[in-house]
Amino acid sequence: MKATPMQTEARREPVADALALRPLSRALGAEIHAADLTFPLEGPAFERIRRALDEADGLLVLHDVQMTPGQHIELARRFGPIERHAAEGFAHPDHPEILVVSNIMKKGRPIGAIYAGQYWHSDMSYVSRPPMQSLLYALQLPGIGGDTMFANMYRAYEALSGPMKRFLGAVEAVHDYSHAYDTYFNRLKERPPLTPELRAKVPPVRHPVVRTHPVTGRKSLFVSPGFTTGFVGMPAEESGPILEFLFGHSVRPEFIYRHRWRMRDLVIWDNSCTLHLATADYDLSTPRRLHRVTVAGGVPR
Repeated sequence: MKATPMQTEARREPVADALALRPLSRALGAEIHAADLTFPLEGPAFERIRRALDEADGLLVLHDVQMTPGQHIELARRFGPIERHAAEGFAHPDHPEILVVSNIMKKGRPIGAIYAGQYWHSDMSYVSRPPMQSLLYALQLPGIGGDTMFANMYRAYEALSGPMKRFLGAVEAVHDYSHAYDTYFNRLKERPPLTPELRAKVPPVRHPVVRTHPVTGRKSLFVSPGFTTGFVGMPAEESGPILEFLFGHSVRPEFIYRHRWRMRDLVIWDNSCTLHLATADYDLSTPRRLHRVTVAGGVPR
């Protein structure tokens, strides 16, 4: 069978050597310039990106990526199986693996998840096997604002005292999808309450407060104000103050990188060791559209 131009390009292994990483901040993250992702990444090229993600504490930014929805999905699949979002109404009409994040309205309804992620969270931590990587691709952006902030949960854990580390290492926390709706979306008409069917589809789950990364072996905090509601076996008056401390501690300035989006940026992050927040500091009448694919993960340990 004759190779297609795309398949021919995919065999250019020297791309791996051409990926020059530059740190984004002292907190976390690295960026790659001139990374041509218009073809399937295979072999050394993809493995370099996978390693770079771990080396950068779970955050990688690739600029000026020319990529179709199909190629977006294919790249995500190289990390692992795709994890679809529970809210199927926000899926791409032709590619259900893609979650559309957008404020654009069509026939009186948003075409994607409007106001998505405007609170600190780890993507879909409310499922029993939370996603590992997320790949978010920018297609339409406001002229000003709309940044995304990322926090390093390795460093947040490492900065805790010894007694606090020992305590947190012995407890689990409850993660609940409905918490975001009840807390952050309850006054937004564009994000109506969760239906009983969807609540039943995504019941609360329990995860360790401190998890160990399956590749790096490093420990990180795994709680967020977006989805974490309390500690297992502890009343709210006990767990509440500790969680509030952790929520504030996790997003100290020295742990944060703020990403200012450019058109066709592809941002890849590791949900097991980072939190992120979408800022709402832009004119919501200005179109903003991004595509996200998430990669399935394992049971947090």
